[in-house]
Amino acid sequence: AFLKWASWRGVFEFLAIAAFVAGLLFLRFGKGGRSRGQAPDLHVFKTLLKDSTFWIVAAFFALGIGAQLGVYAMLPLFLVSERGMDGSWANTLLGLARMIAMVMTLLSGWITDRFGPKQALKGVFLGTGFATMMLGILHGRWTPLIVILQSMFCTCFFVPGFAALSKMGSASTKNVLVSLTVPIGFLVGGGAIPAVIGLIGEAESFSMGF
Repeated sequence: AFLKWASWRGVFEFLAIAAFVAGLLFLRFGKGGRSRGQAPDLHVFKTLLKDSTFWIVAAFFALGIGAQLGVYAMLPLFLVSERGMDGSWANTLLGLARMIAMVMTLLSGWITDRFGPKQALKGVFLGTGFATMMLGILHGRWTPLIVILQSMFCTCFFVPGFAALSKMGSASTKNVLVSLTVPIGFLVGGGAIPAVIGLIGEAESFSMGF
C-alpha cells in the first residue's frame, strides 16, 4: 500500500520513524521493572547448559522460529517456482497471511491463560506441523488457504513459548536464560532451517523440504 505514495526506501523510513516514536513513548510512559538480572558469567552458563530442560525449550524455539521465519523466507520462491504464482500475487498473499495471523496472537494469549503453556504448545506444534506439511502436498486453489493457515498457526508459538520460558530458572537468571535461548532459536530456526529447505529444494523440491 505504501508503495503507491513512496519508494521502497520510504517504507523503511516510515518504519524507522514509527520505531523511534515508540521508543520515546515508552521512555515517557512505559513501566518497566526495576529489578536487576544476573550478570552473565561462566558459572551461570554452565548451570544452564547442563540443564536438559533448557535444551528442550531451545529446540522448541528453534522449531517455532523455523516454522515462522524459516518457512516464510522460502515461501515466495516456492510459490513462484513450484506453484506457478505470479510474483506480485505471491507477495500480496504472504502479506495478507501475516495480517490475518496478527489476530491469532490475541487468541494464543487467551488459550495460554486458559489451558497453560504446555497444552497451548501442543496445539501450536500439531497445527503448524500439519499446515507446513500440507504446503508441500496440496496444489491449486488450496495453496492460498494453506499459506494463511500455516501463518496463523506458527504465529501462535511466541506467547506460550515465552510463557514456558518465564517459568524456567530462578528470578535472577531468567535474563541469561532468555539471552541464550532466543539467539539459539533464531540461529537454527532463521538460519539453518531455511538453508536446509533451500538445499532440499535444489536437490529435489521445496515441497519435499516443507
